[in-house]
Amino acid sequence: MIPVALPGGNFYPMLIASLICLATLLTWIAILCTTPSARLRVREHPRKSLAVMGLLALVGAVFPAGQAQRWLVARAAAEDETRRTLVLDHGAELDGIAMPANTRLLLKTPGQLATFEQASFPTAVTMDGARIKQLRRYVRGDGAAATVIGASAAISQDQDIHGWRCSHGHLVEFRVSATDKRLHFSSCHLASGNQLDKQAIPAGTWASLRTGTAAAGDPSLAEGWLLRTDGSEAMLVQGLPLLKVELRLDPQRKLQSFEGALSQPFILGPMTYPPGTRVATAGPSLVGAQAGDLVFSPSRGRSARRDGGQDVAAGNSVLQAPDGKLRAVLSNRAAGVLDYASIGLTP
Repeated sequence: MIPVALPGGNFYPMLIASLICLATLLTWIAILCTTPSARLRVREHPRKSLAVMGLLALVGAVFPAGQAQRWLVARAAAEDETRRTLVLDHGAELDGIAMPANTRLLLKTPGQLATFEQASFPTAVTMDGARIKQLRRYVRGDGAAATVIGASAAISQDQDIHGWRCSHGHLVEFRVSATDKRLHFSSCHLASGNQLDKQAIPAGTWASLRTGTAAAGDPSLAEGWLLRTDGSEAMLVQGLPLLKVELRLDPQRKLQSFEGALSQPFILGPMTYPPGTRVATAGPSLVGAQAGDLVFSPSRGRSARRDGGQDVAAGNSVLQAPDGKLRAVLSNRAAGVLDYASIGLTP
């Protein structure tokens, strides 16, 4: 979807009023030029006629003045873009990118190639494994003090980048590396055909590279990949059918932790969970949890059934082993699960 900036709420009423007044004034002038009796009536009431004409001209000038202002702004922007545009006569390497001749650059600071914000290539070029035809860099500062904080690029078709099948329907993102200060692939939206543990990853899933300073016991702080599904299609994660899944992988794409919501009823050991139940890998700081344990949290207004025991209502969580062994039932606060606030509407 292409975003469109709409005018403010008072634009259309003013536009209609301006056009009506302008049309009325022009029609009145045309009648005065062709009809003697109309000119006679104006001479009989000169002050009133001039006041009405002035009011019509004032309101009617709103639309032409607005159009003139927009034209001037567009002309100034075009002149500024022309001043900052440069076409390479021969190939050159900028920011680690081999740019062919006839590459069109839009510079942030005129005359300084290192500050280019946009690059349009006559033929696709390779940038850290991605074949791109257009690049947009996010530059902070001007001149010699300009620094690049990231970039995005459009790809013309689905392609494999760093082991992911990326979709051409979204921008591919790049991040400046702390080691070589060059742009490197950081994220994209996945096309169909990607898999994790032999399970299909839904198309549209966002994959982002996370850089941790060192290995960490908490996967959210460790280096690796973060995947987020858009929620339109369920994904099987360790046998669990989940929607709106967030997965954290290590650099070798091995699953470290996940969280999501059940897309359908699910039975594990003595527990039966309704759809919408939140599921997450038990954190390392959770008391009594062992590696691979899961935390199930029924959504607001629903309960999980327990064979031979009391149901577990919303606001509580169940700690279970992957084989179904029930380890504990505890409050969401004790389990580290955030209870989302709800807003009720009353008549």
